[in-house]
Amino acid sequence: MLYNYTTSRLELKILGEEDAALTAKFFSKNQKHFQAWEMEYSPDYYTEEYQRRTLAAEFIQYLHSHAVRYYFFLSGKDLPIGTAAFSHIERSPLACCRLGYRLDKDFVGCGYMTEALRFLIPKIFFFYQLHRMEANVLPENIRSLRLLERLGFTPEGTVRGFAPIGGKYRDHLRYSLLEGEVFL
Repeated sequence: MLYNYTTSRLELKILGEEDAALTAKFFSKNQKHFQAWEMEYSPDYYTEEYQRRTLAAEFIQYLHSHAVRYYFFLSGKDLPIGTAAFSHIERSPLACCRLGYRLDKDFVGCGYMTEALRFLIPKIFFFYQLHRMEANVLPENIRSLRLLERLGFTPEGTVRGFAPIGGKYRDHLRYSLLEGEVFL
């Protein structure tokens, strides 16, 4: 896996501790936008120091093949507009991982997430020799559900009480993609 990739409109990068100001700015800018879909974070989550520690921990997870997060930027710009995270990577025999993603509120509906994921997903399957990738989405997150369907993910059912969103554990819809289905 390389640290940096380029698509037609995006630069996809694994960031390091030195990029904490960028990630803090990205998450702060989108705090309200992400709040509807994510667990609640403490106020220090939005600080440079917290983000520095997070980026350091993510890099260690990357080195141990447990997780990898790519931030993506519009070509030539210095603030990320989104992230794609592949976590809970389990090698053979399960050979699976979980997909999570975020997109800046100002760039929703422009095809950037589709572009980034169409590029990264095959690489993740190949590099980590995966058989399966999963994504869990709130049922009311229609844009995210459509994205997964565009990418070829198959709905599997409801994961009851999956994650605390808005102060209570919420059911999510589970989607999966198998290695032989990658963008057929």
